[in-house]
Formats: sequence, C-alpha cells, structure tokens
Amino acid sequence: MKAEKKEYNVAKQEYLEITRRNRKIAKIDMLILGTGLLLKYVGEADIGKHFMWLGFIIIVYVFGSNMMAKSELRKTQL
Repeated sequence: MKAEKKEYNVAKQEYLEITRRNRKIAKIDMLILGTGLLLKYVGEADIGKHFMWLGFIIIVYVFGSNMMAKSELRKTQL
C-alpha cells in the first residue's frame, strides 16, 4: 500500500508540474492571439493570420498535454 501511495504522489507532482507549465504557456498564448487579432484589425491581415494559427496550435498542444497528464494520473490512481 505504501509503494502505491508513493507512486500516486509522484504522478500527482508530475501532473501539477505540467499544469503549472501549461498555465504559463496559456498566458503567453493569449498574448500571441491578442497580437494576431490586433494585427488583423490594423490591416496587416497576412501577419495576423499567422499569429492566429500559431495561437490555435499552442491551444491544441496545451489542451492535449493537460488531457494526457490527467489520464496518466488516473492510471496510477486505479
């Protein structure tokens, strides 16, 4: 029982580390998306479009990373 609890605590620490990192990435992503929207509004649609796509790709990465970390945590909990 003690080994299982230790394994779960290690998995939980990894999960928390990943979610903290992803929160920081998400904040930067909001800046990138805001820049893209601003550039599209100002008239630089070509550059703004690239920023928007970059922002969407980062959102997908963060979402997928969080989901994978959560599933790994659930595996150790069972």
